Amino acid sequence: MVSIHHETLDVWPYALRRFLRCVIQAYCETAPSLRSPFYLLRLIDMHRSLLSLSMFPTPLHYGLVLAKVTDHLLQFFGSMEEAACKPLLLADGESRNEGEAEELIDLYIVYRDRVRVLLWCDEEEAIRRCKETASSLCREAIGLCPNELECCFLWTGGRRIEWIPA
Repeated sequence: MVSIHHETLDVWPYALRRFLRCVIQAYCETAPSLRSPFYLLRLIDMHRSLLSLSMFPTPLHYGLVLAKVTDHLLQFFGSMEEAACKPLLLADGESRNEGEAEELIDLYIVYRDRVRVLLWCDEEEAIRRCKETASSLCREAIGLCPNELECCFLWTGGRRIEWIPA
């Protein structure tokens, strides 16, 4: 039983990353007039099968992760102003050290006025890395980079605004 528990600790962050990518991509590709909190909930439910209960150490952990991520996605994307924004780019962040479990989820959503990055929690190292990565990622993909980095933390629901160096 211990080895199964150890294996699931390495699997759920990857599954969560895939789940978030699918939900956010589908939401961002939907016409702004059709976006709503209800539509976001439908997308979460539609892609929930990517988060198998067996990938998590316990059913409680599964439930907590799904509930928090759902609640915080609704906070980050559920407003009327947000529904009207059309992202220019959706991109995954860089991989960490090979062999190390990816517990943070870096998902960049680039708008005209800001870069929003979804992170698992508020860690200075992750925020610093995002500030360094956002500029080159945006310039390579779309030829420009907004000055504002909005860090959204999926575990706590917090937000933090940083300035991206030119």
